[in-house]
Amino acid sequence: MVAAANETEAGHKSSMKYRADIDGLRALAVVPVLLYHAGIPGFPGGFVGVDIFFVISGYLICGMIDADIRNRMFSLGDFYKRRVLRILPALFVMFLVTSVFAYLYFLPVELEDYARSLASAVGSVSNIYFAGTAGYFDAPAETKPLLHTWSLGVEEQFYFIVPLLMLLVWRAAPKHARSLFAVAAALSFAAAIAVSYRNTTFVFYLAPFRAWELALGALLAIRFFPAPQSEFWKNACGAVGMLLMLGAIFLGSPSSLLLMISLASIGATLVIASSETGASAVGRLLSLRPVVFIGLISYSLYLWHWPLIVFQRTDQLLLPDSSGIAAKLALVALSVGTAFLSWKFVEMPFRNARSASKGMVFGAASMATASAVALCGLVLFVNGAPFRFPERVVAIASYLAYDPSPAFRSGKCYLATNRQQLDIETCMKPDPQRPNYLLVGDSHAAHLWSGLSAAMPAVNILQATASACRPAATPVSRLETRACPRLMQYVFGDFLANNKVDKILLAASWKDEDIPALSETVEALTSRGFEVVVLGPIVEYDSPLPRLLADEILRNSPSIASRTRTAGIRERDRELSRIAAARGAGYLSVYDAVCRDGQCDEFAEGDVPMQFDAGHLTAQGSALVGRRLSTGLTGKLARADHVIR
Repeated sequence: MVAAANETEAGHKSSMKYRADIDGLRALAVVPVLLYHAGIPGFPGGFVGVDIFFVISGYLICGMIDADIRNRMFSLGDFYKRRVLRILPALFVMFLVTSVFAYLYFLPVELEDYARSLASAVGSVSNIYFAGTAGYFDAPAETKPLLHTWSLGVEEQFYFIVPLLMLLVWRAAPKHARSLFAVAAALSFAAAIAVSYRNTTFVFYLAPFRAWELALGALLAIRFFPAPQSEFWKNACGAVGMLLMLGAIFLGSPSSLLLMISLASIGATLVIASSETGASAVGRLLSLRPVVFIGLISYSLYLWHWPLIVFQRTDQLLLPDSSGIAAKLALVALSVGTAFLSWKFVEMPFRNARSASKGMVFGAASMATASAVALCGLVLFVNGAPFRFPERVVAIASYLAYDPSPAFRSGKCYLATNRQQLDIETCMKPDPQRPNYLLVGDSHAAHLWSGLSAAMPAVNILQATASACRPAATPVSRLETRACPRLMQYVFGDFLANNKVDKILLAASWKDEDIPALSETVEALTSRGFEVVVLGPIVEYDSPLPRLLADEILRNSPSIASRTRTAGIRERDRELSRIAAARGAGYLSVYDAVCRDGQCDEFAEGDVPMQFDAGHLTAQGSALVGRRLSTGLTGKLARADHVIR
């Protein structure tokens, strides 16, 4: 991510001069990322620091290549040698240390996942790997110590393609080079907008949808954008750019991802442009020595901060309370200290190794890469080395790899992606011989279907569920896919207009912002004569439950899971109960089906966890909850929050 060096420091002679303000801009990028990841309040958009780095990389790398091509000095071999010396030494030291901690602390399933992520990071494709396995803002992402290498994957793919592209363009169409790069940037941005309506995860991780950010810096470097000349316009440009970046950092939200990315990227471009012909006021501010120092260590700081945070959250590496402010500040301090050591004793010696031959550099890089891949293969061959832990821990931890697809009826009755279509014959066919209950909602509705169906064989439970899909007649939030609004339109429109059901069950991972839409939906359904039952939220945890249960055994501390229950769900459960009763709907507390008297069932049976992640039920957990809810569903709902045990 922050791997673009100012090449004058590494001894590369080009027409690009050293600019302290760009090192200062790196500091402005990395500090919000660090504080956002550490959980320090006040930086809701800190993730946009990555986008600032992308602009810097595009500016420096393309500016250097452009200058060298024009001066007939460019060499692909020399370019990649500098990239290897700049990126790989600190990166592979981080890989080595992180792998040691992963072996010591990670459960078998986690270690296998780590091995796959390490192999993808070594191959510069971790962004592609994580696009298919982890949403950046999802809770499971917080247990992946190499998640942050996705941005390196984007940059490294950029390094592979752009030098060849620039050589080709400058030789074949030099007069149109700037315009062609501008067109490429526009196409990348347009693609990001188009795909953001379908899959924001792809827009976040994949290089084609990030290329426009690097291209903004590149277009500035090759003089497609004019640099301000007068003091007034330089200062105005710098001030506007700084305000855009700070606005995204302090007011940003993942729910407006592309807007925040755009503000930060445009802001970074304006700040760099403001000091192109002499330092602006913002440029002078960014050139202050303490700010520049943080910028100098920013690459190492980015590399080390996230693994430290993950191991603190997973295994309390530093302090026993991961959520406490002391632990967060300790993580920040440790990250900065480790980054300084990495910069001084790893980055700088290798960046100054100008005498090393290309053969030596590429040979060492190839050996390190092959060794890392071989290590990953060994971990997968031994199934994550389960011999490191007691058998019971291994059995419980195996549920971290639990596949809920059969119980959820994924791809048929539960739509996980936009490409999937509801199988109406399987999921929505009324039975004239039995009562028909329609279950509508997200994955927290899908995980109830198998348990309710088993507990109530005399009832035909229809299922219409989709990922991140609140059961509402009108959209609740901007969703990853179009499957949800399409599904809701079918259920609340065509299906209910032409089919009779005995009960409509609305279930979801309810949030406070869902309450208005839920109230509106319940009112609309009851006014049409439908009997509606709202199924409340289930207990959730800050980490996957199997991991917490394994930690309880390993640390002989039986209260770990209870201490990490997600706050506010019990109160939301009671609020939803009152709203359902006021709107004439029934209510069943799924929370009370799992928890009572301050204690929550953590095992469904034997060593089978109730939930396989932070909130979703295993098949056995669903069966237990289904039995406890079934009496309230088949009989009269005496109270809105009544649960028969």
